[in-house]
Amino acid sequence: MVEADGSIPGMRRWRGRSPADRVAARREQLIDACTELMATVGAAETSMRGVCRQAGLTERYFYESFSNLDALLTTVLDTVVLGARDQLLAELPGAPAERGAMFRHMVGVFTDYLLADRRRGRIMFVESQATPVLMPRAGELIGLFTGPIAMIVGAGDYADPPPDDFDNALNASAIFGALAYLYRPWLDGAIAIPRERFDEHAAHVIERIATARSTAHTEA
Repeated sequence: MVEADGSIPGMRRWRGRSPADRVAARREQLIDACTELMATVGAAETSMRGVCRQAGLTERYFYESFSNLDALLTTVLDTVVLGARDQLLAELPGAPAERGAMFRHMVGVFTDYLLADRRRGRIMFVESQATPVLMPRAGELIGLFTGPIAMIVGAGDYADPPPDDFDNALNASAIFGALAYLYRPWLDGAIAIPRERFDEHAAHVIERIATARSTAHTEA
């Protein structure tokens, strides 16, 4: 039987924290440690022992939260990509109605997300594609991440023909790829332009991709 606070009868609270709270805290330590290593040495060079050293925990505590290293690496990737998706979804209802302004606003939200923790950019755009164990999940996550992008692209009106679901899905995937190759060099400092110009350029790129249509060419 588990108590209302998640603790198990007979297990004592320690420093005012329940056993469940301590497990959750250690899990977050491991996730943060793995995030740091993936963004610095890379996922391929990250080991279970290295994560435990970085987190200041013994291997015993690793296995109370994760079955193996692959599970932790995947959890970190999920945390980063779905965190971006959730941030975009949260901002979408309050975004400007005018299309150009909406794109600029949403690009700004995404840039804020990446700048708030610069490790996110490398994990999302580099490690997800460079690490074989992560690639299947990365493909699934791109689909989940591009859902909000498709919603943004599909909002409002362009000149005829209107986009169909395939136009929106293809454009959303193209936008994800474009953003990856825009953000990577900018975040790394290889393209040293101010934030304002970067966001403006990214918004224009998205707006132009969003006009791509194959519907008219395939309808008989």
